[in-house]
Amino acid sequence: MQGLSFSFMEILSFIGLTQCVYLVVHILFHSRLRWETIIPLIYFTVLALAFFTDALKGNIPEIKDNVFFIEWFAWFLGPPLSYLLIVQMSRADKFPSPKDFGILILLPLSMAIAFSFLDTSDECNFKNACEDLRGLLNVFGLMSGTISLLLIFSRAELFRIIRKQRNGSERYWLVLSLIILNVLFLGTVFANIAGTLPQDISLTLIRNVLGLGFVYLVSTSLLRIFPKESSKERATRDVEELSNEEKQLAKKIEKLLDLDKVYQEPTYSRKDLANECNASEITISKVINTYFEKSFPQIMNERRVEDAKRLLVDTDAAIKTVGEEVGFNSLPSFNRVFKDMVGISPGEYRKNHLSI
Repeated sequence: MQGLSFSFMEILSFIGLTQCVYLVVHILFHSRLRWETIIPLIYFTVLALAFFTDALKGNIPEIKDNVFFIEWFAWFLGPPLSYLLIVQMSRADKFPSPKDFGILILLPLSMAIAFSFLDTSDECNFKNACEDLRGLLNVFGLMSGTISLLLIFSRAELFRIIRKQRNGSERYWLVLSLIILNVLFLGTVFANIAGTLPQDISLTLIRNVLGLGFVYLVSTSLLRIFPKESSKERATRDVEELSNEEKQLAKKIEKLLDLDKVYQEPTYSRKDLANECNASEITISKVINTYFEKSFPQIMNERRVEDAKRLLVDTDAAIKTVGEEVGFNSLPSFNRVFKDMVGISPGEYRKNHLSI
């Protein structure tokens, strides 16, 4: 059996395929499957399919005609999907409206129109794409992509919205890069149709380079293109992973903090809490970190500071006395923790609130 050999273009296709698979896996594992991740997942899955067909057809000539329609559909679906991707990014990662998804009808419509222009026969049909059919499909695919880009440009407000978002500048340049790469792809298709593309440069090579360019841009700013799992969702998921016994332990810790106010004892430690709960310190730390999303010192000091804020406003007690009452063992410690959490010293806090 003759060994496989790959051209430079096919190697680029395999690199693009690998990068797309990496992006899909990254999205699935780091953001989990949510509505907001569906469009990026579809985009990179389709792009992976496009790279895959380009990579294989050179070494398996028998499938060249069979995969043409898959290859055509995968590459020309890029501009409509780009439109949906940009719309989603402008909406702070909310799912695009059903009306926006109407753009996906452009490509099937283009294919139907191309077939209607051709008198199909045994030599030129869906199973055997002749040169005339390929040419027509490229023309109407080009028109579909151009309409998609025109729709993007017609919605100038999307760019303003994106720039105002968190990480807006990075998102804006990513969107701009996506548009430029789509323009270059459609420009190359036009040059190929017009016969002005240099003979030593193929459409397949250029689209692979452009596809790789976009995949590289996304992989270097991955979290800009799709939403990361929120801290609230992550916390909910982590709490659900606690056993029933651990959840009961968390409720008991909550009672000791909120009702018994154990944090008001300056020397109260994690070991004391473990003894009261009849659990190991390791288990106590795990439950606190998962259920409260904080460390033991954090949950103690937060409650001490909240009590201190109330005493500073409602009483005339000295600041040192307030610190001791809420559980701090020294004035410097009280001042430092209070300023770290509130942004101002206890004295400034009292002065500001008494002057209101």
